[in-house]
Amino acid sequence: MPHPDEVNLSQIARMAGVGRAAVVNWRRRHGGLNATSGTQESPTFSRKAAEQWLRALGKLPQTGTAEPATLAFEGGQTVTAYVPDLRVPGPGDRYGQYEEFGGYIVAEGRDGIPWPRASVRIDVPGQAPYAVTDANVDISYAGGDWQYLSLIWPASRRQLLATPTTGPTKER
Repeated sequence: MPHPDEVNLSQIARMAGVGRAAVVNWRRRHGGLNATSGTQESPTFSRKAAEQWLRALGKLPQTGTAEPATLAFEGGQTVTAYVPDLRVPGPGDRYGQYEEFGGYIVAEGRDGIPWPRASVRIDVPGQAPYAVTDANVDISYAGGDWQYLSLIWPASRRQLLATPTTGPTKER
């Protein structure tokens, strides 16, 4: 069963916006990222250690977060996504103009998630909340009590939402 604070080579690749093979090559070339569990063919790593390693190599395009995200689906279902990951295309990105959000959910938390398409509000701590309309929904088995939720949509379907204000300030 994957732990929400651990990542595999594919997840590290997503964090850096590259393929898995690039991460394998960086480990061979630069070292400094030790597996915490898994197998030699499929090692897992501390998410924090992986982020620090990518940052030290200058390979982390944006700061990730280990804080869980809250997803509120149209229809009322709310889900917590652990190890949230938003992938936004960059110039010349081979994936075109599609964006993807992924994260681990507790298996029983998937009940009521619309499928195969959904509209959802996504709140990630430290980032402005956003809404996505008509995203493709994919839920895959990740082991034990965990499943991996992936939402994919054209970039034009994501809208940043206003953050709530803390209220008026008092004058002195």
